[in-house]
Amino acid sequence: MLFHLFSLLLWPKMMSEPFSTPKMSNLMRAFKVDILVSMVCLLMPLGVRAQVYHGTTGLLQVPSAETDSAGTFRGGLFYLDRRFTPSKYGDYNTFGYTIGITAFPWLEVSYSATMLKYVIEGLSSEPRYYNEDRHVNVKLRPLKEGRWWPAIAVGMDDIGRFASIKDGLNGNNFFQNIYIVGSKHFELGGNQLGVHLAYRYYTTSGNTDRRGLAGGLTFRPVFFRPLRVVAEWDGVGVNVGADVLLWQRLFIQASLVHGRGFMGGLSYRYTIPH
Repeated sequence: MLFHLFSLLLWPKMMSEPFSTPKMSNLMRAFKVDILVSMVCLLMPLGVRAQVYHGTTGLLQVPSAETDSAGTFRGGLFYLDRRFTPSKYGDYNTFGYTIGITAFPWLEVSYSATMLKYVIEGLSSEPRYYNEDRHVNVKLRPLKEGRWWPAIAVGMDDIGRFASIKDGLNGNNFFQNIYIVGSKHFELGGNQLGVHLAYRYYTTSGNTDRRGLAGGLTFRPVFFRPLRVVAEWDGVGVNVGADVLLWQRLFIQASLVHGRGFMGGLSYRYTIPH
C-alpha cells in the first residue's frame, strides 16, 4: 500500500528530527494521517452490500437488485418499530432474528423470525410474545448491472406460504410479498450514488397500503466507503438511516421509520474464501 510505503520513508526522517521543530510537526501530522487512512482501509471490504431485516441484501425496508459476494453467510438480530409492522400486527414494537446466505452471485436465500404478541387463555390476560412469524425469503438476480443498464432482481418474502396467495389461507404471512427491483450505481468524484426502484405486491390485507412502487437512494462517501447513507420511500412514508460494516464482519444498521420510530439491527457476516 502506498500509504505504508510513505510511512516507512518518513520514519528515518522523523527519528533524525528534534520533536519541537516545525518540520517534525509536519512529519508527525503526515504519519498520523497515514495511520488513519490505513485503519480505514483495513475496515473497508470490497463489494460489501447491506442487508434488510429479511436477511437478504437491500436498503432499509425496500429491496434492491444488489447481491452479496458468493458464499457469504449472515446472521443477526433486529428491532422493529410498530410503524414498520403491518397493521394486522397490532400497535406494538417487536424484534426478531434472521440468517441468510448468498449461495451464488445471482441467488440469495434467508430465514427470518419476527416475534408476535398473542393472548393465550389461562396464561395471560395481556398480549405477550408467544408466537413468531417465521418465513423463508428468496431473491434471484437474472441481470447483472452493466455500464449502461441496471441490475434487475425478482424475489419473494415468505415463499413457504405461497399457497395462501391463491387460496386465501390464514396464517402468519404478514410480510409476504412478491417484487421486482432495479438498481444502478454512479461514481461521482469517488463517491458512490445508488438509485433503486421496486414494485411490490403484498398478499395480505393488512399490508395493502404498501403495494405498488417503492425505492430509494444510497450514498457511500469517498472518505469512508464502508459507510452507507440511505433514504427511501416504502410505499407509505419516508425512511432514513445509515449502516456500516466494521472489520469486514460486524454489520450495524440504524434508521428512523417515517421520521419517527427507531429501527435497527446488527449481524455477523462471513464470506468463504475462494
